[in-house]
Amino acid sequence: MGFAAGETYDTYARVAAPYLTRRLPGNPVIVVQNMPGVTSLKAADYLYQAAPRDGTSIGILSQTVALAQATRNAAAHYDAARFSWIGRLVPVLQFLTVWQTAPVQTIADATQHELIVAATSPSGMTGMVPKLLNQLAGTRFKIILGYPGLLDGIAAMEKGEVQAASASLWELYTARADLVRAGKLRVLVQFTDKRAAEFPDVPAIGELGRSADDRRILALYGSTASLGRAIMAPPALPPARLAALRGAFDAMVADPDFIADMKKHEMPLEPLGGAVLQQAVAESLDLSPALAERAASLLKQ
Repeated sequence: MGFAAGETYDTYARVAAPYLTRRLPGNPVIVVQNMPGVTSLKAADYLYQAAPRDGTSIGILSQTVALAQATRNAAAHYDAARFSWIGRLVPVLQFLTVWQTAPVQTIADATQHELIVAATSPSGMTGMVPKLLNQLAGTRFKIILGYPGLLDGIAAMEKGEVQAASASLWELYTARADLVRAGKLRVLVQFTDKRAAEFPDVPAIGELGRSADDRRILALYGSTASLGRAIMAPPALPPARLAALRGAFDAMVADPDFIADMKKHEMPLEPLGGAVLQQAVAESLDLSPALAERAASLLKQ
């Protein structure tokens, strides 16, 4: 687990673990261990370099794990296409939200007025996307780094420290649904390559940008939403072990008890099988060297 206890990735892992256990041959006990650091790249490095390659170690990493490789993040010591992808629990739909009193209420407004934005780290989507939008779409976001999580950024909006902060569907529909119902915050832009069904009138970052290459780069970052909260294992697993893990995942996400437990915890579920996920990761890494170099260099500026 590439994140700290209490984060939504951690919650998904802990709810899923006992159900996955039931579906695996021999019913092995799954112990969730947290290994936060560098937006889960520390855990990715462990899983790729050091973890046993026999199916006894699996992980849930950030949806940016392939993106970090594509943009040549110095902390990404792996080939994401070689991980043994088991399955995705849910895509990660993330948004930039603005407070009701902010001078910016549309993405067009953000090109005319400065907006103070809370972010976690420069290597996370909360920091990367606003910076890219400043460079490629002409927005004027002032990014304040160092907030531990999404809820902390939203709390900072309430206190007047910032005017905007990132949120996922979980924050909008569950944890801070009170703010949405009261009309105190609204969604400004989606961190996706195309608009999600839940917000058909809110632009996706994949639509923005001054040129076709700008839009391609923004769409690359937006494609991380599809990878979402996925389970993977180290590379080069024995085929029978990988088949067993993928079969257990497929059975788990079809289990009525598991689906009911997800609903009980108000956690969305939109699974994707391991083989399809494996191909999607490989396709996301299929970039021209020039485009990958430009995407990487933008974050260093």
